[in-house]
Amino acid sequence: MIDPKAVRTDPDAMREAIRVRKVDPAKANVDRWLALDAARQKLQRDIDALNSEKKQLARLGRSDPDAARQKGRELRERGRVLEHELGTIVAEWQEIMDWFPNWPHPDMPAGAGEEDNVEEKAWIPGQGYLAADKLGRGNTSAQYMPERPLHAQDDDFEPLHHADLGVKLGGINTLQGGQVSGSRFAYLRGDIARMQYALSQLLIDELLARGYEMLVPPLLVRERSLYGTSHFPEGRDQVYAIKTDNVEEGAELFLVGSSEPANFSYFMDQTLDSAELPVKLFAYTACFRSEAGSWGQDVKGIKRMHQFDKIEMNAVCLPDQSETLYEEFGQINEWLLQELALPYRVVDKCHGDAGYLASHRQRDMEVWMSGTGEFMEVMTDTNATDYQARRLNIRYKGASGRGFCHLVNDTGCAMGRLLIAILDNYQQPDGSVRVPEALQRVVQKSVLQPKGA
Repeated sequence: MIDPKAVRTDPDAMREAIRVRKVDPAKANVDRWLALDAARQKLQRDIDALNSEKKQLARLGRSDPDAARQKGRELRERGRVLEHELGTIVAEWQEIMDWFPNWPHPDMPAGAGEEDNVEEKAWIPGQGYLAADKLGRGNTSAQYMPERPLHAQDDDFEPLHHADLGVKLGGINTLQGGQVSGSRFAYLRGDIARMQYALSQLLIDELLARGYEMLVPPLLVRERSLYGTSHFPEGRDQVYAIKTDNVEEGAELFLVGSSEPANFSYFMDQTLDSAELPVKLFAYTACFRSEAGSWGQDVKGIKRMHQFDKIEMNAVCLPDQSETLYEEFGQINEWLLQELALPYRVVDKCHGDAGYLASHRQRDMEVWMSGTGEFMEVMTDTNATDYQARRLNIRYKGASGRGFCHLVNDTGCAMGRLLIAILDNYQQPDGSVRVPEALQRVVQKSVLQPKGA
């Protein structure tokens, strides 16, 4: 949520933020909000004046009890009318404010969509970072990426789609997943399942070594957690709701699409000691998304699933720490991709592609898929500044002053997508898949062989 004072002070800046972030101006109606804001403040002054009159009734009651009782009834009735009017206005005032986006970072690239995202860097195993003149907007660096699976011993073969590889290896079964749960569900089995476990171990060990604290959060949360992290109202169609008939006290619960809402809600309505910040956490959980609007896209394999596993990294910090943590998360992402020896790029997301309303700035890590000749997003970093903390009421106080905390979040590892990237880049002409060296200790194999080989 934006500081209302900032909108009052510079409504044109908010109109511009709404325009560049491609928010529906009918929902984020600045003019209507300003009118409601003025009416809200006037009503509050009227209520304050009325309350002041109520305090004077005791004096009148001593001299004229009947007049005091009559006056009291009039003031109470007037108070009920004013409170009702105020409640109606505040509800609409808040509804509009919920659609105001976070202020874009001054360096956030201008643009309407992913074709306008700016490449910050690109890295190829054995070559290192591409020179700056090979980077640009859109897919500039793609022409310099490997044409065939990078870790294949022989590049003179037609690469297989990860879904076909998964079937050959006996490790990905979307057919049975569909029989059991419907489309966009899958079973991972055997060596592929162990590879996912190895991925989690690799990153978890690194995060623990860096001093991050592990959290096991609830996977079902109430609406406030999703609203507080700005997944509501804009992303409501992506979230699965649980029937209230089956929940204690009839409370409405939702399956999380990321552990971010539950992780940050751990600090909801708290004031933290500034000396103890930043708090750096991670969680490894299953996640659930309806993928509304994506039906018909990426239907083959496990790229876009209703259920997937992810390691999420989160930080609660002081305002002057959020940019440093945003960079730190990006460094950890790159560390993991380089440990796995996967070709990738880092893109600074533009105004029109910067994720949800809470984004102050956002970047993606995208792995190059030589088999399909495209980049695939595997990680996202977001600095939400104080936007989410205002909604969740997470504050700090101490020697550095007091105020709302800043919140930073990161997809540390989207398991399914990194599995796809490994299968694509490590496949061999015979249908086998080499195991990245960093994972061999846990997988206990250096090569995954086709089933029956």
